[in-house]
Amino acid sequence: MRQIAARLILFATALLPLAAAAQSADTVRAVVREFLRGQTAGQPGEVSIDVPPPTLPRHLAPCNQLEPWLPTGARAWGRVRVGVRCVDQANWALYVQAEVKVVGDYLVSARALRPGEILAAADLDQRRGDLTTMGRHLLTDPAQAIGHQMRFAVARGQALRATMVAQPIVIQSGRPVKVIVQGTGFQVANEGVALGNARLGDTVRVRLASGRVVSGEASENGEVRIEP
Repeated sequence: MRQIAARLILFATALLPLAAAAQSADTVRAVVREFLRGQTAGQPGEVSIDVPPPTLPRHLAPCNQLEPWLPTGARAWGRVRVGVRCVDQANWALYVQAEVKVVGDYLVSARALRPGEILAAADLDQRRGDLTTMGRHLLTDPAQAIGHQMRFAVARGQALRATMVAQPIVIQSGRPVKVIVQGTGFQVANEGVALGNARLGDTVRVRLASGRVVSGEASENGEVRIEP
């Protein structure tokens, strides 16, 4: 019995340095918070980051170099899990729960809008809230909406999203268009017929008078520009 007791004491004594050297939850928490600060830099609004104290496995080996990451497809937005791995002397990885809130302005319709309408500043209002609870593709800057065309009808006060608007059609299929070939130190103009509708920035095909078909980018003045 005395030998068994002595062995138990030696075993417990051997565990004491391991427990004392366990990875600090505060260190992991700080790494996650700093990582999320970097991920949210430049967000249009007031960012707040909450990282509750993580529950780490007992006696997690200490690590001098922690590497945080986001799972594939995830972003620093709303409730999120952040992975943390040791890339130093230990070999472990875990996930830490966090929440990112972004309070800022977003656009809503100032009146009922119909499909095909071109948006002006008077058609927009701004409201303030937690953008992370508003869903994806929210418009936050009037420049994202003014001059764009409504794809479908929305009621007054409805939050506006990128999926609701489009650049106006600047080139219509079957209509004559000017084709500009722009190179370094030269510019060549030609005439043709558009083979499809195009919005600003779209690629459109044009049949020239010679019968040749070319492709270029639709510009805001209704021209097609080609860079050789």
